[in-house]
Amino acid sequence: MLTRLDKTRQMFAGKHESIDALLNARHALLVQFVGLVDAKGSRKKCLPSSHAVQDFCNQLVDYISAGHFEIYHTVVSAIEKASGRRLSIVNRILPRIEATTEVALHFNDLYGQGELDDDMLMRLDEDLNRLGPMLEERFRLEDRLVAALHIIDDIVAA
Repeated sequence: MLTRLDKTRQMFAGKHESIDALLNARHALLVQFVGLVDAKGSRKKCLPSSHAVQDFCNQLVDYISAGHFEIYHTVVSAIEKASGRRLSIVNRILPRIEATTEVALHFNDLYGQGELDDDMLMRLDEDLNRLGPMLEERFRLEDRLVAALHIIDDIVAA
């Protein structure tokens, strides 16, 4: 996922402030996600602290919220303004992103509230294994939105 983020940054960084914010937030989220996965996958089989899991949940909710309430709105508005209509790609992508939001919010509901007991932390690995592919799908969909905005910008500039 970090390799894909680097490629996305190379293609789109500096084009729009909202895209840069999205990519920076994604990087912070991925660093925390990898930290949790590495803690669970270590040879010592040590459990991450409740605090580390809750920090990740806070970052996850912030990322999801920023996407829905700031970044997607900016991208969709720019596409609509440039094209005069809502592109079909937006209509296809946003509902799929919404589905990933539900998974992320469910994860937060499980792990983001209060102190976690050892049983919950033992189930964390399984839930992280479900969350990882969902995050990857979300990032792929977001990249498609960003690419659509980039294409529109190229058309307008020509």
